[in-house]
Amino acid sequence: MRTVRIITFGCKVNQYESEYMAEQLERAGFVIIPEGEASYYLVNSCAVTEEAEKKVKRFVKGLKKEHPNARIILTGCYAQLKPEEAKNLGVNLVLGVKEKRDIVKYISNLNGKQEVFVSEADGLVYERVKGSFEERTRAYIKVEDGCDNACAYCVIRLARGRKVRSKPVEVFLQEFLEMLEEGYKEIVITGVNLGKYGKDMGLKLADLLRETERYDGDYRIRLSSINVEDIDEDFLEAFSRNPRLCHHLHISLQSGSDKVLKRMGRRYSASDFLRIVDGLRRIDEDFSITTDIIVGFPGETDEDFEQTLRVVDEVNFSRIHVFRFSPRPGTPASSFLDQVCEEKKRERMEVLKAKAEESSKRYREKTVGKTRIVLAEGFVSKGVLVGYDEYYVRHEFVGEKLGRFYTVRVKSLCDGGVISCRADVV
Repeated sequence: MRTVRIITFGCKVNQYESEYMAEQLERAGFVIIPEGEASYYLVNSCAVTEEAEKKVKRFVKGLKKEHPNARIILTGCYAQLKPEEAKNLGVNLVLGVKEKRDIVKYISNLNGKQEVFVSEADGLVYERVKGSFEERTRAYIKVEDGCDNACAYCVIRLARGRKVRSKPVEVFLQEFLEMLEEGYKEIVITGVNLGKYGKDMGLKLADLLRETERYDGDYRIRLSSINVEDIDEDFLEAFSRNPRLCHHLHISLQSGSDKVLKRMGRRYSASDFLRIVDGLRRIDEDFSITTDIIVGFPGETDEDFEQTLRVVDEVNFSRIHVFRFSPRPGTPASSFLDQVCEEKKRERMEVLKAKAEESSKRYREKTVGKTRIVLAEGFVSKGVLVGYDEYYVRHEFVGEKLGRFYTVRVKSLCDGGVISCRADVV
């Protein structure tokens, strides 16, 4: 029996592509296993930060030590950007991002020698999947690939291609309806630069969202990360019009300093960010905003950092992902002369992490006493369920069945989430 274990690092796009590879392999007679000894180990890598690369390398080295005779295939953004370095980890096969589409061919032709197949990331987005082997209640649909932004610190456009490539609406709808038929309760629409969806086809993301409004059913839609400059009135209107669209967005701030944002190559100001937040909170005062922030970008002064802290206080984020700047080879920021010292980066990171915890707590405190709809996704203990609501807040509550919506009322806060009491089953 040819068994394959797939290990995924990184973003929702990677999770989607791991599912695509799993389904292709299963059709070809391979058996996908979640853990344990396998014939093949398929590692879908990430390279968004230096630490992400280190995690991949540590994992592969550990895999080889634990399974010295294992056949290891390394793909994803790290493999795309550094194929020779990936090969030197001792894996059997290195595949680029584009090569994921032909995973069956590459694994079937795997022989005793090391091979590397990495080509330029391009081509239309036509992949379709039926669900998710990693999750039972939530599924992802990738609708866009590539990025035409020019952020000074980011390597992802180097790995994923500099042109926006969108999935045709009819292909998306076929995939969307199949997932609803499979019984998935939450559909997450994702892309490398999701807000640019349709740019290559004369469409906008709001047009795609409008197509979903005519389909009834027991489900909801969540969007992955989006940039400030891609949020317009048509996009905002979608949240007012479609009750199945979750009132949560991950909008990357990166910095609260206009000077730093300009050096980063970001196409907005701090005031633009705050204006968008204000527009979303006019739709729903509890609209949940999560974000990414980089500390220690070259040239960032103490005053720049203070400006970021002020924006955090004003927005009241429900969650913040804090990253310490790491120069990525091949990006403009890696050659900037005014690098911030590591000690200062660590200091600012600790300050911002504390501020992020305060912000999250403050947001969750506002939810106490309010009613939320939670999708039950797992058990904390016998009879106690855990799941996320439409605002992407984690709830623990008494319940029996997974994969269904519960109406709950928030009672109190717990570590990273809230404790709720069940009202009734939706």
